[in-house]
Amino acid sequence: MLIIDEEGNEISAITAGRVYHGMKPVPGDHAYALLIDDQVVVEKILPRNGILQRPSPLGRSTQIIAANVDRVLVLVSLKNPQFKAGFVNRALVSAEWRKLPATIVLNKMDLCTDDADRSLRDKILAVYGHGGAGYSVFPVSCETGSGTDLLLQHIKGATVVMTGPSGSGKTSLAKYYNPSLDLKIGGLNPKTSKGKHTTVSARLVLLEKKTTLIDTPGLRMFSIENIPENELQFCFPEFLPFIGKCRFRDCIHMSEPGCAVKSASENGTIHMDRYNAYRKFIEEAE
Repeated sequence: MLIIDEEGNEISAITAGRVYHGMKPVPGDHAYALLIDDQVVVEKILPRNGILQRPSPLGRSTQIIAANVDRVLVLVSLKNPQFKAGFVNRALVSAEWRKLPATIVLNKMDLCTDDADRSLRDKILAVYGHGGAGYSVFPVSCETGSGTDLLLQHIKGATVVMTGPSGSGKTSLAKYYNPSLDLKIGGLNPKTSKGKHTTVSARLVLLEKKTTLIDTPGLRMFSIENIPENELQFCFPEFLPFIGKCRFRDCIHMSEPGCAVKSASENGTIHMDRYNAYRKFIEEAE
């Protein structure tokens, strides 16, 4: 395994057996290591914060994917592959449930060439940006470098987990910031226009000193199926100013009369797209 020391140097190390079996290391872990007979040995995994986990393949337990996460980057593109609001909403709700700040990255902006593309970009900014759900949204291009400096400044000094559909450019973004990385970049399937999975396990890459990125395989760790129905409302930050102002204390903001959240969506204070996404998640939970 590779560890990164306080100076940002990557060092080959092994994990003591008792550590591996007691608290298996995951990307983002902070560890105590010793040099023993010219071999660096991880002797202790320090207490974890900001844990990201997913259900195990059999669904009987959870599997920790990353630790000490400061922020989630939800990386999508307008096209190739096409933007899907459903994925973005699920990733954001999952991050909120885990008390992790989230940022949306709109990649491949060099492909934004016509009025339809620009209209979609503007709608995404309106729905999810500071005038809507309140998230930071960074339009970027790994081809031209547009927006990448602002994004790097935004995550400077943090450990961030990156998630997005296959083909959205997660590996390309990592290589843009650190060209020396030996990472494979996948293309799109010409028949389905879907991305090819090139990341088979979660991995931590150094972007610059004290700024690290964890690329995650697949999307199962951002499932919302384990979030209780009555807790979903708290995973939409734009709902918070209205929660507690409904006529009924146990309002779940569906069809109840005197619902402040529903009223806010009808008058445009809450974007209707986000309210409809919430309703869909509630119906799925039921």
